[in-house]
Amino acid sequence: MKLIKRLLISLVVIILLAVTGLYITGNGHIVNGLPSTYLSGNSKPDIDDMSFHDVRAVKAGEPMPWNESLLAENALTSEDIDYMDELETTAFLVIKSDEIIYERYAMGYDESTLSNSFSMAKSFASLCIGTASDRGLIRETEKVAKYLPRFAQDEQDKRLTIRQVLQMRSNIDFGESYGDPFGYMAKAYFGDDLLELTEPFHVSGYPGTLWKYEGGNTVILSEILTKATNKNLSEWFSATVWSQIGAENDAYWNLDKEDGTEKAFSGFYATARDFARVGKLMRDRGKWDGRKIVGFDWVESSITPVHVANAEGDVVEHYGYQWWLAPQDNEPWHFSARGMRGQYIIAVPSEDLVIVRLGHNRVESEANATMSPDLSRWVDLGLKLKEKHAERH
Repeated sequence: MKLIKRLLISLVVIILLAVTGLYITGNGHIVNGLPSTYLSGNSKPDIDDMSFHDVRAVKAGEPMPWNESLLAENALTSEDIDYMDELETTAFLVIKSDEIIYERYAMGYDESTLSNSFSMAKSFASLCIGTASDRGLIRETEKVAKYLPRFAQDEQDKRLTIRQVLQMRSNIDFGESYGDPFGYMAKAYFGDDLLELTEPFHVSGYPGTLWKYEGGNTVILSEILTKATNKNLSEWFSATVWSQIGAENDAYWNLDKEDGTEKAFSGFYATARDFARVGKLMRDRGKWDGRKIVGFDWVESSITPVHVANAEGDVVEHYGYQWWLAPQDNEPWHFSARGMRGQYIIAVPSEDLVIVRLGHNRVESEANATMSPDLSRWVDLGLKLKEKHAERH
């Protein structure tokens, strides 16, 4: 009994020393991240982690419920449903024109469930820059240094434009791996001072010449927005977008600490029905019920390929202003906001469709792939359901 007691005391001491060591070395974010990851049975952040973080409300305005003309769940085959379930799909929603034609929830989710969108938030941050641009507060051709003086010291930094940051071609080497517990992304997601973390990063090569997908770029965009508007990301998105597109629920944006800074690159929580509104807005080129929410030209720029090479030398045709684009020869052509566990808002303009898929898992892409296999499947299912709906009517 004494031996067991000594072992337990030793174990507690080792744990305390390890925790203390992490905080002393500036890696306390690892401890912060344990409750929502490994202690919850996950190896990385999951879609149900809102309760583990400080958040800020993104206020909705006057709700505008969707029209509905719903197909039965068996409009899809058992094979299709099995595919959804294998990837732990929690919500699948298809909007044709202005009405919901198919809606399916699973794993305890329903139309009122809020879940994490992860990197879909990058597309929302881009919309914020767009609405600020429409109001003459920001121009994407401007230098970042105009808003963030730390980029006015070095010649490479001075060349950096807002457009280059929007297009992920800043040439700032943040690092994007969530699998690295000591890397920028882990510290950004689980740390408690996002701005202090981001401040030391500067342009490491000639800006504009290399495409590299890194969430730190979106943090810089949020800093610029705050400087230009004197509002935080949640307030601005609420005022210019969320409250204007009939959202039925307040959304929430993950913060680095209480009353802190939004994690612009991730952590926007909303329902599937309300996520679909952003897809409809973009599909309809910035208008909602005939009212301009964001400019037509901004939307066009957002879904125009960057035409810059990546590290492998391949010219990037699958990315715009923080939106992902299907290959130009893809039929039907579409674009999307994407999150790391297979969160998608997909707009298919030629078919007048918006597709939302939320869930816990996705099919991992092969190296250098521009489009994940499961995204193509969700588009195919949306097209199938559109045809069935047309047959019924």
